[in-house]
Amino acid sequence: MRKQWDAVLLDFDGTLIDSAPDIIAALNLLLGELGHAAVNYDEYRNRAGDGARHLLDQVLEGRGIGFPEDEMPPLVDRLLAHYYEIMTDNTRPYPAVPETLADIHASGMALAICTNRPTLTTRQLLAHFSLEALFGAVLCADNVTAPKPDARHLQEAMDLLGATPERTIMVGDTATDVAAARNAGIKVVAVSYGYSKQPAAELGADAVLADFNQLPALLARIS
Repeated sequence: MRKQWDAVLLDFDGTLIDSAPDIIAALNLLLGELGHAAVNYDEYRNRAGDGARHLLDQVLEGRGIGFPEDEMPPLVDRLLAHYYEIMTDNTRPYPAVPETLADIHASGMALAICTNRPTLTTRQLLAHFSLEALFGAVLCADNVTAPKPDARHLQEAMDLLGATPERTIMVGDTATDVAAARNAGIKVVAVSYGYSKQPAAELGADAVLADFNQLPALLARIS
């Protein structure tokens, strides 16, 4: 394939990897410890990218369960501990992600991860799936000035890759990704298979992608 862009910035959960099975499983382990019923996977799948605290808050509030604020951090820590133990059990890259990323990288386009997940687990999963060598930068919630949708998250990735907004494109699955790209002044593709609570066609992206293996052809069409 031909190099169409200098840099491609990619969200992680819901875009490159399907991590919802292990995130929801960890949540259900914690709920069981607390004496509460498990959540329905299909109902909570599209909340998997919301972050541990926000996900737990949504579940507890939805069930009318209240904890004093000082008890919430330990609960979040327990949720994360469960997740760390099982986070590679059922998490997988979406179909065609490894080979498509390799093709894009081989064309000379630089790749970066731009995720609001912490650095530790992002790098662990990249290593687990042998993807880390493809990325020139890994920008996470805890190693950027401000996380998405703040433009600085993407701007810092472009700085590390030596790319300009005019020659950079973002690929993500949620309104947060689209907003971050708009704030940074770059084009954006929304994938339709991720965790968005809105249909991808309604997110305001420049294009919608249903199958990741079609990304190279889509990158060639967007200008």
